[in-house]
Amino acid sequence: MRPAVRAYGRLTALVVILVTALVAGIAIVTVPTAAIAQQAVPAVDPVVNAVPLAAPLAAPQESALTAATTEATARRQAAAARQRIVAAREAKAAKVQQVRTRIVQVAKKQVGDRYSAGSSGPSAFDCSGLTRYVYKVATGKELPHHSRSQYAKVQKVSRKNAKPGDLVFFFGGGAHHVGIYIGNGKMVDAAGYGKGVRVSPISGSWWSRTYSGMGRILPA
Repeated sequence: MRPAVRAYGRLTALVVILVTALVAGIAIVTVPTAAIAQQAVPAVDPVVNAVPLAAPLAAPQESALTAATTEATARRQAAAARQRIVAAREAKAAKVQQVRTRIVQVAKKQVGDRYSAGSSGPSAFDCSGLTRYVYKVATGKELPHHSRSQYAKVQKVSRKNAKPGDLVFFFGGGAHHVGIYIGNGKMVDAAGYGKGVRVSPISGSWWSRTYSGMGRILPA
């Protein structure tokens, strides 16, 4: 029985040694692994890491976007303002052109009416009476009934800048005369007794020798 006991004792001792070695090995492996894990993952500071890293960049980006939007809005508003100004000028010019056309139309309607000193229509005129009548009908403006008085009220313009509806004045040797310019170097005027209201050339006639200038009552 003693050999068997001794063999059993040795086996028991071997098992104890193996178990001890196994337990020790697990401890050896586990402890460094935990230490490595602690070294590999830095501690998170809740205060430092509370704001994401991208947060400081958000403010400049938002500011740049706001500035660009404001600039674009300002450009659109400026362009719209320019368009309104241009449209207003075009509308005003179109309205003035309509009035000029109306003046010429009314003046031409009087062609063939007789001349009568001191008369201002509706069927007989002297020269300043004709211009006075035409402007009253076409524009509602009141002109004085005398060519020199009308000349004192107008804006003087050169012949090359004259437009239909402007007035044409002639003075010289005591004579005086006024007509309505209709373009192409012509005017409608109450020419005198026996001539009545007619279309006359500004140049190439007796009046051209006493030409004084063009006068404008309407805007350019």
